[in-house]
Amino acid sequence: MADFINTIPQVLRVNPNAHLILSETGEVCSWVGSEVFGLEGIGPGTIRELLALIDGGRSLQAIYAELADSYDRNYLHEIILALTKLHVLEEVVTETAPSNYDSELPIVPEQVHQKAIAILGNHQLLDTLNKTFATAGFQNHRTFSFKDFASCQTPEFLALQQERILLNGSFKVSENSLDAVSVSGLCELFQEFDFVICALEGVPYQALFDINKSALASGTPCLFVTASPETALIGPTVIRGATACFGCRVLTLEAIPSVLNHILPQLSTPILAQADSPLLPSIAQACIEEAIAILGLNLTATRATSVVKINRQGDAYGGLCLRTVKRLLPSGECQQCTSQLDEPLGVLQRNAIAAAAEEIGRIWPNSPNATIRAAADPYQTVGILGGGTAGYLTALAFRAFRPDIKVTLLESSAIPVIGVGEATTPELVKFLHSPRFLGLDIVDFYQRVLPTWKLGIKFQWGLPDDYEFTFPFQRGRLLESLLYESTLNNQSLGAMLMSGDRAPIFDRGDGTPLSLLHQIRWAYHLDNRRFVRYLKEEAIAAGIQHIDVQISDAQMSADGETISHLITEDGRKLTYDLYIDSSGFRSLLLEQKLGSKFVSYQDTLSTDQAIAATVPHNGTIKPYTLAETMNNGWCWNIPFEDADHRGYVFSSAFCSVDQALEEMRAKNPGMGDPWLVKFRSGRHEHFWKGNVVAIGNSYGFVEPLESTAIHMIVLELELLLTNFPASKQDEGVKSVLNRKISDRWDALRWFLGIHYKFNRRLSTPFWQAANRDTDISGAAERLALFSERAPLSYRNSLFYTLHPPEFFSDDHSYDTLLAGQQVSARFVEPVEDLATWQRQLAILKGLASTAMPQHQALSCLREKRQDLLYDFVKRRDSWLHTWLPA
Repeated sequence: MADFINTIPQVLRVNPNAHLILSETGEVCSWVGSEVFGLEGIGPGTIRELLALIDGGRSLQAIYAELADSYDRNYLHEIILALTKLHVLEEVVTETAPSNYDSELPIVPEQVHQKAIAILGNHQLLDTLNKTFATAGFQNHRTFSFKDFASCQTPEFLALQQERILLNGSFKVSENSLDAVSVSGLCELFQEFDFVICALEGVPYQALFDINKSALASGTPCLFVTASPETALIGPTVIRGATACFGCRVLTLEAIPSVLNHILPQLSTPILAQADSPLLPSIAQACIEEAIAILGLNLTATRATSVVKINRQGDAYGGLCLRTVKRLLPSGECQQCTSQLDEPLGVLQRNAIAAAAEEIGRIWPNSPNATIRAAADPYQTVGILGGGTAGYLTALAFRAFRPDIKVTLLESSAIPVIGVGEATTPELVKFLHSPRFLGLDIVDFYQRVLPTWKLGIKFQWGLPDDYEFTFPFQRGRLLESLLYESTLNNQSLGAMLMSGDRAPIFDRGDGTPLSLLHQIRWAYHLDNRRFVRYLKEEAIAAGIQHIDVQISDAQMSADGETISHLITEDGRKLTYDLYIDSSGFRSLLLEQKLGSKFVSYQDTLSTDQAIAATVPHNGTIKPYTLAETMNNGWCWNIPFEDADHRGYVFSSAFCSVDQALEEMRAKNPGMGDPWLVKFRSGRHEHFWKGNVVAIGNSYGFVEPLESTAIHMIVLELELLLTNFPASKQDEGVKSVLNRKISDRWDALRWFLGIHYKFNRRLSTPFWQAANRDTDISGAAERLALFSERAPLSYRNSLFYTLHPPEFFSDDHSYDTLLAGQQVSARFVEPVEDLATWQRQLAILKGLASTAMPQHQALSCLREKRQDLLYDFVKRRDSWLHTWLPA
């Protein structure tokens, strides 16, 4: 693949929409689009000297030569490379002449033709709106070009701008302040017009706040338009006392990163730049529609409460534009406007109020997710017994959800971390990186933990010989793949990538990558030692108290219902309001001390031991976990960059450890030293008993199949901390959580049971017993319905109303495992006919053929294109922001 990131154009210009800001700590930060990055090791003086020479005409060689006496050439090259990667600097492009837009414009009613309209602007938007309004038949509109504002030339404003902003988009302070416009002057101007459109580009946001104040003071409706080369925002129309103003829009839409809010007035608004931008026709049409609605006095709830967002689709200027609507109502946090409804109301205000009230009537009945009010006797301290994945995820979750509670984690360094490879589900990715949960930096995570991607599970399962099927996290057309291709392996792009050992990063053909990380659901393969070390470091950095101590016992309360205190090996007593039992399979507090009964899943899941070891691979990092049928159970394969982690899960009732080792070695030449893990399948009767909550193996464990251990930890923490009681006296929430958690574990039991009940790949004594004796009674209804109308996911579910309780309770998960094992069923009608399916399949296969191998994709993102990882986290359409499957 070409070296696509180190190539710098020989002639550069400054991106007119880029900012370089000096933070309060003295760090240089870039802001382009919605992303803010820190630039380490670069002084503000160097930046100022460099930017003064980048004028769109000088070559790089000339710039290097001019600064040769002051700076090392390689140092300058690294700075320019960094600024280019962040799109602060860009290649000089020749702007083309404006196109003649032939977009079909709305019909303007006769009563609107003569209305007085003022269009405020200073660049391409002004020219386009002027011409389009004239073409549409508006006969009384005038344009005003404003560049300088009095409020932007005060000593205080200029001093802060000079101190903190190194590059401020395209805005330049004028030396002639005589032409600067004031709020009072704008008020007088606005009173002459029926409608104002503000389309100012490349001016400080303070200027738009001035326009906003003038519109509110004069009572003249004002529409705001801001546009960059990629996105335009239009509206809402400001009508005094009735609609959201421009300040509300900035607060609510979060168009500006929150870290920049304190210097927002000094920052520059975007500039469209291209005279032939495909956004322009859509912008002009939306503005005319708004003018007709306002001046024709036919405001609707949508029109009065909406911001229109227009995105450019495609790489060429001829790309299509996508329009979406964002609802917006006045915000109490806004300092720009106040409700003014005590004066006599005109027709326009009445319409706007009615429209806004209609929208409020639509949203107020929606079910809120209110914060639980504080109560007497709250939980103030939490002691977590045990480190490992469960303990440290719990500590970080408390810090994120309940920073008011003091958390202490107790573990002994004498107890080693199990070094087995860990396969996960997409829920861990969300829990780690989504701002809704832990919000941990994804690039830092990749550098320190070195995860690989898991797109799903490949099963060598179900039928004899070399039969296999995939269980991808990305759902698709399961039935069509099965009917037309006789396989499940083409049901989605994710499934195709699994079959081809490829990652969801694609080569465009010009040396630049295309990332679909946001669309194709994936999980992590993790080295457990690296992962736990990372969690420990993050927990300590977050202020979690960590005590290296061996807990020898726990003292019960007099009534035997709670834990009074923990007793350390050296005799100390440690007391907390709440105890989290993350002591693993021994379940010291929940089971041994409080006596919560263990509910066994042995009748469904009979395996009880696992042998794990590392095995060399051929250099291919497979993008899936492998589940391979063995004589007395099954074997996992979790791929890492240096080796594969293999584990044989078996039943001690059917073979000894030595027999299992012999079978495993025969299949894995070069296998390293193995270690043995014993476990039991089941859960406890209580998740929360007394003042103890059990997280992880101390509450329940099924078996390694489907990688559910961390998955269930995450679900337990999400339920616990989003429903945490306000007082230690609250008991109702405990019983509800006990029921919901036990129901989720039982549902997982039945789902895993169908893996054993219908796997007929081998006919050994173990598998004969599994086929005959596995209890799947809890899945009986779903199995019966599957036999009559498969796939279940092709119709509205009868097992949940909107979303499944969790991933493994989903109809699609049952469909995949039952269809993959070819359980007999009567199929429903396919959604796509054969010809349509084949054409769409060809597109996906064509894209899949350009996907990178995982080692290449990981190297690209870790070393060169870290922005693609940040893009996955930040973009609104990323699956990261949806907790349950759609």
